[in-house]
Amino acid sequence: MDDRNKALLGLFLVGIAPTVSVLASFGTGEGLLGQISWFTSKLWMLGLPLIWRLRVDNLPISWSKPQNGGFKEALILGGLFAIIMLIAWVFFGIDNVDSTEFRAALEPFGLTVASTYIAGAIFWTFGNSVLEEYVFRWFIVEKAEAIIEGMWKTVFLSAGIFVMHHFFALYFLGFPMWLNLLACFGLFVGGSAFSWLYIRYRSIWVPFVTHAICDVVVFGVGYWILFA
Repeated sequence: MDDRNKALLGLFLVGIAPTVSVLASFGTGEGLLGQISWFTSKLWMLGLPLIWRLRVDNLPISWSKPQNGGFKEALILGGLFAIIMLIAWVFFGIDNVDSTEFRAALEPFGLTVASTYIAGAIFWTFGNSVLEEYVFRWFIVEKAEAIIEGMWKTVFLSAGIFVMHHFFALYFLGFPMWLNLLACFGLFVGGSAFSWLYIRYRSIWVPFVTHAICDVVVFGVGYWILFA
């Protein structure tokens, strides 16, 4: 298998993992089975890119050290996105999300308890976001660069894959289709910005800063829906 086809295979196997994770966890309709499915898919997302780098690409482990700056730009983008997200929530989301359906979707995972929700939010913001940057910005961007030409094609492909699993997550959380699509448009813009930051600065820690700021807003809104 030549290098391009190897990159395409890696892109497919890793790219579908987040969507499988959402479908398996939310789609099973059972708490324990959903949690096991979610955990297994996260291991897939973490382990397969690492094995691929070591055994297929024959490259050493990298901690993606931020050696080219970019944190100022990441903070500015994060702040801008946070403002836009809050404005969008006030004008489009606050009266259109069914809090009962939202609560029912999260209850099997124990996330309707405030302390558990906060712990989950901390994990997603500082753990899962790093995992997503590792998957979508490092692995998927670099595999996309091996099979297509042009920075923006790579950016948009990575962003499109990033949006896919969020679409299903929002569907299971009870978002109306029009609001889901609006949110996915915002996620596509955000995912494109994350990928651009990675390509420009070549460290997952730069887009992680922007991603984490956005996650704080998302989980803040979720807390308001559940407990306000």
